[in-house]
Amino acid sequence: MSALSALALLSAVFVGPSAAQIDPAHAQSLTAYHLNPAKVGAVPINMDTGDALGDLYFYLGQFLLPLECANASREGRAHFDCDNPERVDPNLVVTKVDMQVDSRTTTYSACNLCNGTDPFSGSPCKVGTYICDCFGHNSSCDRTKLGKESIKGHFTPHITKPKCASALQKFCGSVKTDMKACPYCSYRHMKDLKEVSCTQEDLWDFCPSKWPHCSATSSEWVCWSENIPRKTGGYWYSTLKEGLCNKSSTTGSCSWKVESTRTVKDKCLKEKLVTRVESASPGCFGPCGPRNTTSSCWIGCFFDALLGPEARHSDSAPLSGMPVAEIEKAWTDAFLPEEQGGCPVQDIPESWDTPPLTMMVV
Repeated sequence: MSALSALALLSAVFVGPSAAQIDPAHAQSLTAYHLNPAKVGAVPINMDTGDALGDLYFYLGQFLLPLECANASREGRAHFDCDNPERVDPNLVVTKVDMQVDSRTTTYSACNLCNGTDPFSGSPCKVGTYICDCFGHNSSCDRTKLGKESIKGHFTPHITKPKCASALQKFCGSVKTDMKACPYCSYRHMKDLKEVSCTQEDLWDFCPSKWPHCSATSSEWVCWSENIPRKTGGYWYSTLKEGLCNKSSTTGSCSWKVESTRTVKDKCLKEKLVTRVESASPGCFGPCGPRNTTSSCWIGCFFDALLGPEARHSDSAPLSGMPVAEIEKAWTDAFLPEEQGGCPVQDIPESWDTPPLTMMVV
């Protein structure tokens, strides 16, 4: 069976008369996208997806990699991004997934394609499979429900309140630059810090980290990375295998099912995005010479056009640059039919972990 035939069969299974139904009182349609190596398939089992703006947040980070990954250490942020198969695999595709979901969501789970080690827990995992880690405590993720995360709510730079900032400085200011002593100090004074409403994010931001933060003296790519979510907003979703509707699911017992998919090559989608951004600032890109998306000149122009020049050294200054609706349109237009300017459809497998239900249909 070809992959396209498998996808047609999958669609029939999910939406046909015998398909399990989402609880009608909470059913809603959702269009989401995911960037993956082609071999892992179109159906997002144990994967993370995003609406157009949410997936753009993840996707635009690819344009930072030539700077971020230059001389990257084996620890911290650059190591996480530069080893991520969903960013660096040579055969990346982007899939648009139309789903029906249960609107009663749970805490988002970060699902990553394993390269041997879970990037969050550090535990070994099977290469080529997806490993999902709850963003909250383990008890706060219901694996049978759709996970949801606000990009602006979780990924935009955190602002520490004045009372907390004052307390942190009082108790731990003397060791603020010490990567070991500062976290230990904040831990010792946790009770006092909580009394002035300090959160874990406040502590992370106060002490030095292997994950650098934007500042007037930090690398420009660090500031761009923190400003991308300020620009895009959007939402991420996690669709775990336990919540997938299958033939034996009773009504209301599952939280997501696929109605259709459309996959395009990353190369085609990227070309459309790049062309649109370059057209917004030809005066900047021209002196850089022929397009070279790995050059610091081109990357600087790309993010100046997208976010505005103030985004190079601040994560709080108002952003300018392109209206986000323009870059979102370039993204969604890539999934139109070819005759309407979209990218060619790619034939990819149904899933890295084919649900048993597809084997039950003759």
